[in-house]
Amino acid sequence: MSAIESLTMPNTYVRLMLQTAQDPQQILVGSGLSAEQVRQDSADIEVWQQLVCARNSAAVSRSPHWHLNWADRIAEHFHGPVTAAWLSAPTLGDGLDIFVRYIPDRAPYLSFRSVRATETWQVELRSLMELGDIAAMLIELPLLTLAIYIHRLLGKRVDGLRLQFPHQPLAGLDHYRRLFHGELTFEAPVAALSLPAAYRNLANPGYDRTMWNAARRRCEAAAQGRATHTIINRVVEVLFNSLDEQSPERVLPTLSGMAKQLHISVSTLNRRLRAANITYQALLDDVRSQRAKELLSNPQRRVVDIAHELGFRDTTSFVRSFKRWYGTTPGRYRRRIDGVH
Repeated sequence: MSAIESLTMPNTYVRLMLQTAQDPQQILVGSGLSAEQVRQDSADIEVWQQLVCARNSAAVSRSPHWHLNWADRIAEHFHGPVTAAWLSAPTLGDGLDIFVRYIPDRAPYLSFRSVRATETWQVELRSLMELGDIAAMLIELPLLTLAIYIHRLLGKRVDGLRLQFPHQPLAGLDHYRRLFHGELTFEAPVAALSLPAAYRNLANPGYDRTMWNAARRRCEAAAQGRATHTIINRVVEVLFNSLDEQSPERVLPTLSGMAKQLHISVSTLNRRLRAANITYQALLDDVRSQRAKELLSNPQRRVVDIAHELGFRDTTSFVRSFKRWYGTTPGRYRRRIDGVH
């Protein structure tokens, strides 16, 4: 089990899945959760349990677009203190920033990054762990949530709103066009939502100073209560960013290098990782294993080059690690996925 899978998160989204399910027990199969427990108790669950329930929901619904209708129903609501904060924020930009900063506490398997330019604002999403056959669905859900928030807050279609997805459509394009209210691009390099930066300054008609200040404090308190999440997510994000660098001299950070990038001491980083029952090497393995599968899906990439890109000293070391991760060699794995495609 990866470090991210063992993190905790609110059970809110599972509770919402149960509300719409004809047979709630089917949603919970394999999760170790009971319907009574989830409905009556707002206690946290672990990420792997959330993912099991999401995968079950997709299987039970037998609809490629069930998640789009589900996200449309919950939209800007049901996100704990984030809901109160972004609905009462002074401007659209303030609300978007609150979501990007604090929603990872409620979906620890995703990373959100804001990119600001002179004329545009963009938020990019990345999965922090292997999400398998529900990766595309889990990427689309927060992007749809953001798109609906923008549309409903402004009360109109936003010219220049763009959404891009690194996968093919999961459903007919009509479903996407009806809900996302923006220009859509599939099989893009990165999952992202962007809009003209000027929209960020538009006033929120629901702005409430007292509620806004109180909600922000609640968001911060919740984040501090999940400090373990924060350090693991940050470490994984830095490692992924290091692998994304185009420099031929790219080197994955050592433990001390990671501490420096996070602006904390090595002892503090070690202490926080120990509190999460995880090691730096385990996180490094998580990131390398996920990126290895991504790179091997490209038949143009040689195994020797992938080994170098992932920071292994030689191909033999990479092959040995890949067998430990997945029980097969990179070559056999590549032949298997080629056969599927």
